[in-house]
Amino acid sequence: MLYLAQSMTIGFMIAAPVGPIGLLCIQRTLAGGWKLGFITGLGAASADLIYGILGILGFATVISLLTTSTLWLSIAGGIVLIYLGFSAAKSNVSYSTDSKKSHSPLKAYMSTFFLTLSNPMTIFAFIAVFSAIAPGGGDGTEIGLLRLIIICLGVFLGSIAWWIALTSASYYLATKIDDSKIKAISFLAGISIALFGCYTIANAIIKTL
Repeated sequence: MLYLAQSMTIGFMIAAPVGPIGLLCIQRTLAGGWKLGFITGLGAASADLIYGILGILGFATVISLLTTSTLWLSIAGGIVLIYLGFSAAKSNVSYSTDSKKSHSPLKAYMSTFFLTLSNPMTIFAFIAVFSAIAPGGGDGTEIGLLRLIIICLGVFLGSIAWWIALTSASYYLATKIDDSKIKAISFLAGISIALFGCYTIANAIIKTL
């Protein structure tokens, strides 16, 4: 139970900072309802699970490959953020049944899954924290199968807990404000997401100079 609690805390804390994925979750909840917002978060949580598994197993080859591909992953992720941001900013959002039906759950899931995977720095956060709780220095050499499953499950559940909390808060907000405010918030969220994309690309290029 201790490993489950620790790994759930790790998953929650790594997911919690409200960056572009969080803004997407908020915007999609406002535009498409609780389900769409949660599915958006679920995509990020699934990617966190994959990185959590890689981190605890200490896959040096995979980590090295991800590190050397950071520039192109960041550029690709930045381009997707810019596209999603401007799409959200210019969309005619209203909290209505027709608006909710117009959004694709699969597209919402895959977009945040890819965006989270395009940030390989996440894996180093998992490695750093796992090294403190996992026997064998966090390289997975002394972790039994059951314990490994518990830790990975905990990371996933902790991440899911954050997305449920954020989606629920956004959904509550959507029920308390009118469509004009929802459109304004959605527009600001979209512009912020696009700016995150520009920053991601610029930062990746600057680091290579």
